[in-house]
Amino acid sequence: MVASAAPALLWGAPAFFWAAPAFLWAAPACAGAWTQDAGNGEIIATTFVDQASQAYDLSGKLTPTPLYRSMQANIYVAYGVTDWLTAIVRPGVQSSTLGAPENQRYTGLGDSEAAVQARVWRDDSTVVSLQAGVRAPTIGGATNLLLQGPSGPEYDFRLLLGRNFSLWDHSGFVDFSAGYRLVGDGAPDERHIDVTLGYYVTQDLMVMAQSFNTISNASNNPQFPCWSQSKAQLSLVYSLNPQWRAQIGVYTTLAGQNAYRENGALLALWRKF
Repeated sequence: MVASAAPALLWGAPAFFWAAPAFLWAAPACAGAWTQDAGNGEIIATTFVDQASQAYDLSGKLTPTPLYRSMQANIYVAYGVTDWLTAIVRPGVQSSTLGAPENQRYTGLGDSEAAVQARVWRDDSTVVSLQAGVRAPTIGGATNLLLQGPSGPEYDFRLLLGRNFSLWDHSGFVDFSAGYRLVGDGAPDERHIDVTLGYYVTQDLMVMAQSFNTISNASNNPQFPCWSQSKAQLSLVYSLNPQWRAQIGVYTTLAGQNAYRENGALLALWRKF
């Protein structure tokens, strides 16, 4: 990065304000490498609440920023077109605010995307898939356009690997995703690495630990500097019956560069169909 982040931090971090929706929008509750069976699917409705009053500067040190608060909701729908091809849509809305001295607000379309996921290989315990998707631009009555996020579509491409395992007479899985996102509009493209570990401590209760990591490409644009963020999420998923599951979880930012340090919680309801 060419431009120093210090002025941005001292004057309310406009670079962070632009980036905030991009990395504060949370990932689906669980979107793994396994494709849906033909004619079947799953819906996950999730609500997130989070806030941040600090940000990691260019050197990764924490610096106070205007208070950012956000409430978001999205619905993740995956449907098996065939046994190896799954169609995915995830519409979302959000309401976000920046505290004094910025006093800005945005309410409108949040992180929304459509994708297709193709299974390319599997055996009894392991699956490999490819996914391609497009994220919709955000629109709404933002008083500060920087709060509202990308004004154009973003394109996301991922390689996913999932593996089931058994430990101490209980089942579990590990899911790995590596992706590249074409951002556009002068902002740097992004590399994504996400890892999910799920383990059933009882027949109905799963503990799920997740890591979401983003590293942007280098940027010499002072309006859209390079940034990175590493987030950790821990949640419990309880099976109410064969069709319904409920999830509760918390997440936090562990490290970053030109990125908020956010803390949040989520509630989700899963439905197989």
